[in-house]
Amino acid sequence: MNGATLAVAVVAAAAGVAASPFAAKAIRETPPDPEDDPPPVPKVGPWLEQRKLLAPLLAVVAAGVAAATGAHPVAAAHVAAALGLVTLSVIDLDLFLLPKRIVWPTIGAIAVLLVIAAVVDGDGIALKRAALCGLGGFGALLVLHIISPNGMGFGDVRLAGLIGLDLGWLGVEQVVVGIFAGFVFGAVVGVALLALRRKKSRDPVPFGPFLALGTLFILFGGDVLLGIARH
Repeated sequence: MNGATLAVAVVAAAAGVAASPFAAKAIRETPPDPEDDPPPVPKVGPWLEQRKLLAPLLAVVAAGVAAATGAHPVAAAHVAAALGLVTLSVIDLDLFLLPKRIVWPTIGAIAVLLVIAAVVDGDGIALKRAALCGLGGFGALLVLHIISPNGMGFGDVRLAGLIGLDLGWLGVEQVVVGIFAGFVFGAVVGVALLALRRKKSRDPVPFGPFLALGTLFILFGGDVLLGIARH
C-alpha cells in the first residue's frame, strides 16, 4: 500500500467514526412497521451500541473500501455507499426494514460524489454507466418484487438501485456479481440456519444485509480476485 492509499484509508476511517453518531441515531430511532404483530425486538443495534462497536465497525469498513479503491476521486462515493449499507443492514436485521428516509439520501450522496469524481477524473462514461446500472439494478429487483412481493420487498428494490449506482462506476459485471453474490450469501446462510434449526422454512430472513455483503465483497476487491476487470 503506497502512501497516498494509506492516507485515503486513514481519512475514510475517520469519516466512519465521524458518521457513527448519525448512524446510531438512525438505527435507534427507526420505528418498527406498525403492521408487524408482534413487533420485532431490536437486538443487533442495541448490542453494537452497548459494546461501543458501531464506530469501529464503520471505521474498518470505510478504511477497507478506501484501501481497495485507492487514491481515486471515486473513493468518497464508495465509502459513503459502504457506510449507508452497514447502517441499513443493522436496521434490516432488527426490524426487517430498509427505510427510504435513509436509502434515498444515501443514493443522493453517492450520486453527488460520483458527479464530482467524474468531473475531477474526466470520466463521463463511468458516470453514465453508473446511472444506467442504478436504473438496471432497481428494475431487475422490481421484476422480482412484482412476481413475488412477499419474497422481495420494495426496500430491497430501492437498495438494488443504490448498489447498481455505486458499483456501476466500476462496471456492469461488478453490479451483476455483487447482486448475485447477495443471493448466494443469503441462500448459504438460510440453509445453515435451517440445518442448525435456528429458523423454520417459513420464518422471514432480511435480504438487505446479504445484498450489502455482496456489494462490500466487490468494493473490498472481490471482483479483482475473480478476475473481473475494473473499467
